[in-house]
Amino acid sequence: MKPEEQDLVSVVIPFYNEEDYFDDCIYSVLNQTYQNIEIIIVNDGSDKNFYEKLIALKQKYPNKINLFHKKNGGVSSARNLGIQKATGKYISFLDADDFWLPHKVEHQVRIIKEKKLDFIHNSYYLIDQKERILGKFLSKSLNYRQLIKSCDIGLSTVMLSAKISKENPFPDISTKEDYVCWLKIVKRITTLYGDYKTVTLYRKRNLSLSSNIIMKFINAYKVYYDYEKFNLIKSLMSTFRLSTYYLFKEYKIRIKNIYPIRFKYILDFNNLKFDKSFIFVALNMASLSYLNILYLNSKNVIFWIDGVCSKFIIKNYNKTAGRKVIEKVNLPENITNIYLCGKESKNQIDYIRKKFNKKVGYIKLPFFKNFFETSKFRLSVNDNSVIFLNISTPKQEIIAKNILRFNKNKKIFIFCLGGGVAMAAGEEEIVPEKIENLNLEWLWRLRTDTFFRLKRLIRTSSVFLFKKVFRYFNKVNFRELI
Repeated sequence: MKPEEQDLVSVVIPFYNEEDYFDDCIYSVLNQTYQNIEIIIVNDGSDKNFYEKLIALKQKYPNKINLFHKKNGGVSSARNLGIQKATGKYISFLDADDFWLPHKVEHQVRIIKEKKLDFIHNSYYLIDQKERILGKFLSKSLNYRQLIKSCDIGLSTVMLSAKISKENPFPDISTKEDYVCWLKIVKRITTLYGDYKTVTLYRKRNLSLSSNIIMKFINAYKVYYDYEKFNLIKSLMSTFRLSTYYLFKEYKIRIKNIYPIRFKYILDFNNLKFDKSFIFVALNMASLSYLNILYLNSKNVIFWIDGVCSKFIIKNYNKTAGRKVIEKVNLPENITNIYLCGKESKNQIDYIRKKFNKKVGYIKLPFFKNFFETSKFRLSVNDNSVIFLNISTPKQEIIAKNILRFNKNKKIFIFCLGGGVAMAAGEEEIVPEKIENLNLEWLWRLRTDTFFRLKRLIRTSSVFLFKKVFRYFNKVNFRELI
């Protein structure tokens, strides 16, 4: 369907001094598969530097973004102004630190039309500030009797008719404002339809308003006493029930709903196909410790067996050292771009060029102090590209998944090789065969950068042992790619 034939969808985004994640948020809307969208950003009295950033964004996308400024009055007043200004047939809400998957709007519009709905909400992934998947919420259709027990609706997944939204504004309350709104709406339309498809990444932030437990409890009580007009005892009982349901919901999100996660691995490198994008990662103690970083990209991740810890996961253990990966890989002739990404090295570039007999470019990465800084890095690359990453785990995996996220509709093949490229190029001393056969590479590597390596070893081994003891890996399936 052409954009001019699509119903207009208004996306309301309240903004207040959001520095870390707003670029991702806006990107996720601009890159929706559904094109007929107006983005309504309501600046709720942000500082001057953010004001200027929003002005620049509006100028960059004048036909897509409508920008409104107001004095600081809270998220409810910001959303309500956005609703008033919306001209679309449908309205969607998105918080400035959340992220939509590319199909979100298209999928919801299709379901709304097929089922003749006025309201839809969907499943979402819960992520932390380091981009790690914490869990998954599975949506379901709710009537008033169900909703009054627990607010099981993710605001950034909601799409509803503009008429319903304009007639049911958000109340002036610091948290639970969406809960009050949904309770008003469900009394009118009987059922709030829940669709199973996952459409949103919802970010759990330690310092956000919604993370303040005391404030949550107070506002939950207000929902029942001030807005639902329950008496004192019933309001208190309902608040305690809501808290209990919240704990049960957290259990389902973090433990039950997310699993099983399915990954692929290869033993025969001839089975590595270049028909769709992938991230090629060593299966070892480090990657197993940080496995939740790769949950969202599980369909694109392919492991090769590297560390001895893989023995605990893969029955048909057949180890390949990282330095031997490039030797075993055969690139198809249609690959047009090859890059070394990370630490600059003429020797490594020459090694890759000689192996594949093709020109090799270099992509410089800045120094990342921590995982959070790494998660903010964005890189646009050409279609049909191969990228060899030569930085440490898990930073290279974070970079890899962000490359795929921000290069949609391109074929990109990423090899997370860490120090393997340096060894293959002769820059680093190769682990002696006897040491390698005994699976004691980790001990041998402690000869250099001892403190740094020992600290990382203690951290990753502790996480791995914890996950192993508590049978975490029983919930993750590994299937051989043949």
